[in-house]
This record gives sequence, structure tokens and C-alpha cells, in this order.
Amino acid sequence: MAGKARSYFDRFKFLVEIDGITQTGFQKCSELKGSVGKIEHREGGGLLPDKSPGFGNYSDITLEYGATKNLETYEWFRQVIDASQETGGAEPDEYKRNLSIIQLDRAGREVQRWNVYGAWPTDFVAGEWDSTSEEKTIRKLTLAIDYFEPA
Repeated sequence: MAGKARSYFDRFKFLVEIDGITQTGFQKCSELKGSVGKIEHREGGGLLPDKSPGFGNYSDITLEYGATKNLETYEWFRQVIDASQETGGAEPDEYKRNLSIIQLDRAGREVQRWNVYGAWPTDFVAGEWDSTSEEKTIRKLTLAIDYFEPA
């Protein structure tokens, strides 16, 4: 008996929604990645180590998008800078935001959603300028996150 054909998700069609940010049209979003450390120790005379989970970690996410006059992502980054320098007095609840990465099918229908919690910018790249290039200016925003989960 033949198996049923699988339907895999396309990776080129997605949306990113960020609380309080109207920026649309993200060109690229890095992978969501979580990991757990491994603790190993050996009992005296044991040939195989005892292994147990260590600290958990969620990797940063990088978003790339075409530069426009919209500076909301930079303003968010600046809010974090001000908080780190204690010039803005922002509490983590004021600069941490939640976001969703939404996978779409070819018709534009939602097929899967990942919710990301406690995101805040660690890096902002305004773009690279090159008078010999025919490419658009691309901005990059790297976000530290607390965790993610499927919706």
C-alpha cells in the first residue's frame, strides 16, 4: 500500500507580527532554536557517564527587511539602549515584546504559528550603502528572546 504524499511547508511565505510595531514586509527571519545543556558525571568505576539536562537556552532571532522611513524598530532598539544606560528608566516590561511568526501556504492561509515571548533588540543594523550596487538597503534587527512555543 502506498503512503500518503506529505505536504511540507514553504519557507518563503511568512509574516512576523510584533506587539506595538507596524513594520511589515520582513524579508527574512532566522530559525527558532532552543537547546538544553548536558551535564555528565561518572560514578567511581562506572564505564558510562550519567547524563542529565543542564540549562536551557533559546537562541537570538534576526529579522531582515527593506529600509523605509519607518523607524519603529530603531526606536525600540533605542528604548533598550536608554534602559541599559539608565537614561530612559525603562523597566523590562516596557521594552520586552511578544511576537508571532506565521507560516503561510501558497494561497496566503495560515498553516502554523509560533509565538515568541520576551523579545528585545540586542543589535540594529541600519544597512550598508554601496554606490555600485543595484540592491535595496536591508536593515537587520537581532532579538534576544525568553522562549517560544507553537500556538
